[in-house]
This record gives sequence, C-alpha cells and structure tokens, in this order.
Amino acid sequence: MAYQALYRRLRPKHFDDVIGQDHIIRVLKNQIDSDKINHAYLFCGTRGTGKTSTAKIFARAVNCTGSNKPCNECECCKGILNGTSLNVAELDAASNNSVENIREIIEQVKYPPSTGRFKVYIIDEVHMLSVAAFNALLKTLEEPPEHVIFILATTDPQKIPVTVLSRCQRFDFHRISHDSMFNVLNEYCSSEGLNVSEDALNYITELSDGAMRDALSILEQCVSFYFDRQVQADDVRQITGAVDKGTLFSLTEAINNADSGRCMEIIDGITQQGKDLSQFSSDFALHLRNLLISITADKGVLDYSEEYISQLNKQASELGFHYLMTLTRQFAELPSKLKYASDERILLETECLRACYPVNTTMYGALLKRLSQLEKSVSEGSFSSVKTISEVLVPNEEKAPVIEIAVPEDYKSVIVRWKEFSDTCKGFMRNVIKNYVYPVYLDNNCVTFVCKANTYVDFCDNNMDDIKKKLEDFFKRKIEVSIMLEKEYNSKNIVNVDEKGERITLTKEMFSALGDSAVFE
Repeated sequence: MAYQALYRRLRPKHFDDVIGQDHIIRVLKNQIDSDKINHAYLFCGTRGTGKTSTAKIFARAVNCTGSNKPCNECECCKGILNGTSLNVAELDAASNNSVENIREIIEQVKYPPSTGRFKVYIIDEVHMLSVAAFNALLKTLEEPPEHVIFILATTDPQKIPVTVLSRCQRFDFHRISHDSMFNVLNEYCSSEGLNVSEDALNYITELSDGAMRDALSILEQCVSFYFDRQVQADDVRQITGAVDKGTLFSLTEAINNADSGRCMEIIDGITQQGKDLSQFSSDFALHLRNLLISITADKGVLDYSEEYISQLNKQASELGFHYLMTLTRQFAELPSKLKYASDERILLETECLRACYPVNTTMYGALLKRLSQLEKSVSEGSFSSVKTISEVLVPNEEKAPVIEIAVPEDYKSVIVRWKEFSDTCKGFMRNVIKNYVYPVYLDNNCVTFVCKANTYVDFCDNNMDDIKKKLEDFFKRKIEVSIMLEKEYNSKNIVNVDEKGERITLTKEMFSALGDSAVFE
C-alpha cells in the first residue's frame, strides 16, 4: 500500500477518538442510540478540527450492524473504510459546484442503499456551491427520501444561504485546545518511539492554531528531517520558517525603550535568515494581541503554556494597557499593507521607527507613553525633554521654517495691513509702495497690485522677487502677486471704503468679506 500522511493514518475511527468536540459527539451518539437521526446536518468550524472525520464516523455508525456503533468490523463499516461502499458519497464542492453536480445527486437519491440502512452524502466546503446549485438542492435537502442523510461541511458558514441553514441541524466544531493537542502528539511520539522534546511539541501546538491536521503535518515534517536525533523547538522554527518568540519579546522591548538601532538589528537578523517578513509581521501582531489579552482577561483565554503566559504578563505590565492598545492597532494593520508594498522590509522598519517615537502621533496611548517617559526623566533627575524621531535621527540639523501658501483670508490681511507693511520697506521702494501702489483682491489665488502709472508697473515688475520676499517675511505666507494699471482697474466696478480713517480701495467681494468692519464713504 502507498505511504499515507500521518494525519490520514491517525484519523479518528470511533466517536471517542474525536478530540475536543464532546458537545457534538454526545448529541450524535444519542441520536443513533435512540434512532432519532436527522435527515440533514451542517458541520461548521475551522480547518483540522474533525468535521470530515466525524462525518465519516457518523456515516459508518448509522449503517453499522454491530453492537458498538461503529464497530469497523462489519461488512458495511469495512466497505466505507475502504472507500468501496456505494452507500457513502463524498463531494468536494470547491471543484464540483455547478447545478449539474447537484442534479446528479438528486437523481441518485431515488435509489435505496445496496447494503445498510442509509445512503449518506458528505458535501465538503459546501459554501463554494453556486447560487443555482443551492437552489437546486433545496427541495431534496428539505424532504429527502427516508434512506438519505446529507452532511454538509464548511469553514465559512456565513456564506451559506439561510434557506439551507434552516433545513439542517447545525454543529459548530471548536478549535482544539493546547493541552488536548499536546497530549495527542506526546502520546503518538511515545507509542512510535519518536525523539521529540516537549518544547518542540509545545511549539508545534502553538503553530497549529487549534488545527490537529496542521500539528500532525508539522510533526511529520520535522521527524522526517531530523530522524537521527532529538527534535528541538529551534528545529521546528527552522523547518517552518517561524521566528523565535524571544525575537518577538526583544523587538517589543526595543520599541518600548525607543531603541531604534536595536529594532533595525532585529529586522536585519530575520531578513538575513531568510524569514518571511509578512509572516513575521503577523506573528508580531499576534504577540502584541497576546500581551494585551494577558493584562485584560483571565489567563484561561490564552491557550498557551504557563511559562509563556508568565512572560507575557511581565512584558505587558512594563508597556501598559494604553500604549499596548496603540501598538496593537498599528501593527494589526501592517500585514495587509505588506501585501501591496514594493519593499516589505522598508515598510516594517518604518512602522517600528514610528512605534519607537510615539510623540509624533496624537493617539491617547502614545501621549500616555510620552508622559511616562517624562515622569521617568523627572524621577531620575534628568529634565531634558523627550525627543521626537526627527530630533534623534538628525540632531544637528536646523529645521527649516515651513511657509504655507496663502489663502483668501491671507490676501484680505495683506489689504488691511498694507500701510503697516509699506512702513517696513526702505528707500525708493517704500515711497512707491506707500504712495503709488495699492493692493486689491480680484482672484482667489493672488493679490493684485494697482499701479497709478506705467512707471510704477515697470518698477514692480522688475523688483517682483524682492517684493514677494518682503511679503513672505512680513505675512509668513507665500503671497502670489499680479500687476494692473489703475486706469484698467478703474474701468471695473469698485467700492470705496473708509476703515479707521484710511482710504482702501476694494472690490465688492472683498468688501463683503470684511463685513461690519467696513464703512461706505
């Protein structure tokens, strides 16, 4: 016989062999014992929790002629185990999801089983069926022949139409607990004489995320690679490409201490080892989540070893709840960003740097982090302010002032404060600006200089760069300027306004902007 994968060889053959699903097994056994078997079942749950295995056990049990159902010894049980029985049909809805596939089942259900009491149809990944296929199945699913049982299995029950859900008895399979999975792996290694350390088994259990099939696949891969010596936790990390939890703790500590250099060293180390940065980001986000849970919920919520939970509690208390909330929210979004990043490493490094210097954000947790840093400085007798990331990375570089582009309100200020501005000019420019040029507001994107003669138009045009520089220095805005001759300007509709005894010429739009502060002549 061809070699079978470990998870297939260890597939449960009796109800009592199914791990962690006692709430389901008890109901199914009671239904068989009382002969109150339903016509349609829906098995929901994540991968590797025993949905298909339970469906096959149930299919044998309802047809078993032995006393202990299923006995796996009678003709019906053996036929189903060997895959030769016509009483059990398995359909993979992921690849057989059309109406034609369902019509074939509808045609077949008319005929009674060749042996045994029931024909059992197991439809795996049933949520992949098309809408038309679901509609075609509805009537048969609701009122099948007495000799037919449907078992639908899915990892995504929310995609199944409610019309199908209402016709089935639904059973939700739980993730397998850490202890249960560890005991199964340890028992198998002992019975087979496999040399695997407890740390390695614990780590395999954590990596499997509640899926027994994943755990058995990882164990088989590790044992095959290190068959000549004991398998250690580091060997499992090497095989799976995972990162040591110590690295996650170290990166978290570096971020908490604002040690950006250490963060870069850690990221460089995992990159040199060829680790998947996207997977590392997901692991780090999960680590931050575990830290957060460790100080907000009972330790029973975390399905990990006692030693690991103790380490989580210690580090979480150092970071504090609010700062942990900030970090968790930040890095929870990182894996999705990495999917579209041209360079994953740069994005990961940037996020770590941003986390090191929370003073650059206004999130509540970041502000509390800054306050805690200030309190620490005061308690240690060091009253220097907490530096931002730009001050740390470029300590000697002077910050250039940021000059914003003017908006309409700024141009109004130019007109109102024109005399004050002209007094800051010197020499001939001051004389021209004060006596022969006045500003008006005609456009949203500039202020217009109205010149009383062509001579002053030429003067403003030739000295425009110098005038703009003086305007920028005085109003702290980048002022755009246009030039117009007074004769051309007077041809437009103008309103004369006296404000505080000084004549200012404005357009109607500018007058409306000034409101009650402007008075008609």
